[in-house]
Amino acid sequence: MTRSIVILYGSETGNSQDLAYLLARKCERLRFQTVVCSLDDFDLKKLLDIKILIIICSTTGQGELPRNARSFWKFMLRKKLPLDLLEHLYFTTFGLGDSSYPQFNYAAKKIHRRLLQLGAIEISNRAESDEQAPDGIEGFYMEWEKVLISNLNQKFPLPENLKEIPISELLPARNSLTIHTTKFKKLIDTKDSLNRSDNTLITGQILHNERMTSDDHFQDVRNVLIKSNSDLQLHYKPGDTVALYPSNDPRDVQTLLDSQGWDNIADFPLSIQGDLPKVEGGLLQKLTLRSLITYHLDIVSIPKRSFFLNAWYFASDEREREKLLEFSKIEGTQELYDYANRPRRSILETILEFFSLKIPVDYILEIFPILKPRLFSISSKPNDSTVELTVAIVEYKTMLRKIRRGICTRWLKKLKAGDNLVFHIREQNLQIGKPSVNVPLIMIAPGTGIAPIKSLIETKIQTNPNIELYLFTGNRYHDKDFLYGELWNSLLHEGKLTKLFSSFSREGKGGYVQEILYKEKALLNDLISNRNAIIYLCGSSGKMPNQVRITFTTIFEECNEDVDNEKANQMLLEMENQGRYIQETW
Repeated sequence: MTRSIVILYGSETGNSQDLAYLLARKCERLRFQTVVCSLDDFDLKKLLDIKILIIICSTTGQGELPRNARSFWKFMLRKKLPLDLLEHLYFTTFGLGDSSYPQFNYAAKKIHRRLLQLGAIEISNRAESDEQAPDGIEGFYMEWEKVLISNLNQKFPLPENLKEIPISELLPARNSLTIHTTKFKKLIDTKDSLNRSDNTLITGQILHNERMTSDDHFQDVRNVLIKSNSDLQLHYKPGDTVALYPSNDPRDVQTLLDSQGWDNIADFPLSIQGDLPKVEGGLLQKLTLRSLITYHLDIVSIPKRSFFLNAWYFASDEREREKLLEFSKIEGTQELYDYANRPRRSILETILEFFSLKIPVDYILEIFPILKPRLFSISSKPNDSTVELTVAIVEYKTMLRKIRRGICTRWLKKLKAGDNLVFHIREQNLQIGKPSVNVPLIMIAPGTGIAPIKSLIETKIQTNPNIELYLFTGNRYHDKDFLYGELWNSLLHEGKLTKLFSSFSREGKGGYVQEILYKEKALLNDLISNRNAIIYLCGSSGKMPNQVRITFTTIFEECNEDVDNEKANQMLLEMENQGRYIQETW
């Protein structure tokens, strides 16, 4: 009898997909045949035939499933499905979440609960990871995987004539890469990143790319305007995002090619066979090893445990092999953190430091993560042919005294007016953007959290000019990084913006945004309790969202005699359930 496991993922940024393939390799050592794909790409009729199902799913937005899991979820919610439909199926789930969001790990919880309702049997407990935890998602995953593998061994033991494939034995590559050096000439010009296999991509052109912050400010924040090159109308609304597809720096690509001895084969046509991980945006139509690395592989992110788990086989030096293997084990968590995470060391730097590490071409899709698109909130009101972005350029120094630059923002910073690019528009389904909403809006925007709020304000002014708009901004300096400050003051003067409350933390003017909120507690309590106002919070994740929540519960307590802390938290929870407290953080 065939031993098989189906591993499905729901992923917005690729993290769930990465873990799904990592788990598949682990299961293959137990002699299971594995199928890995997104929840929506799986043929749902096969649910009746499979024996073991493992789902790894992230949560996005306001407790929603990722885009590549929503058709699956819609099917699972059908009322006509019999409650014994999946009584033959063993399953478990792993959730990827961020505890700074109120709807923490809702997606995995909902899927798990529904599978139980349909009769499926737990083979291992559900796990919920937290990106904010010290060990991050990987720490939770490794513990969950350990228990799952033990349970699989107990429930589905290997036949007596088979043994588990030991960690010392290299598994066959999931892919075969063929470089056609004999039949074809070199394709030196591989710069056309616009010609991809995904025909839903939009081709656009940079109209302008200008710095918004002062030259002497530590952070470069850009205003980027992109125009569609086609006659098709761009459809988007406040809260929607643009997915951009960056590329690696050519110098980094050449360094990798040289270190691995690939330069002499880098520019010949390349074809890929086998179980190819899904590439958002599609592969380039004309593919070479150089263009595969440039446009599709992430070579400068911090290496995860899975990198070391796959890479150690290919180091010829025994001491280097042992060190790479040590980093791959859960017992080596602290050592891995000190080596990779603390100094923000990149995959490329790691490869260069382990000089004996030489990766076979067939394994590069397992060693390197797929380069994911980066999402940016749209700053403009809906327009026929353009989108506006507000982008903070990621650039900082590490403890190694090296400058780190974000792969997407480094690429984006170099784009000039007239340069072409491809992008997607991604719908976020925020109800706050509906023209029918006519209650006061309380908008809270520290830093670049102002991006989607600018879109919302301009849209509301156009569609509902009588709506009351209360804006709370948080920046460091009035004259250096008060993003769109002139616009807000102009709208305030014209009576289109009801109130503007600005804090500048480095000037002693108002402190942080939550301090401004607290100072206006009487106004906010009245708007929320008596006028059903909606709160829209945007900005970076971490401490800020939780501090804002605490501020609102404090306001409810202090402004209402019959409200204690428990009831204040319940009030906030009810607002979330009603769609009146919306949080978008990143």
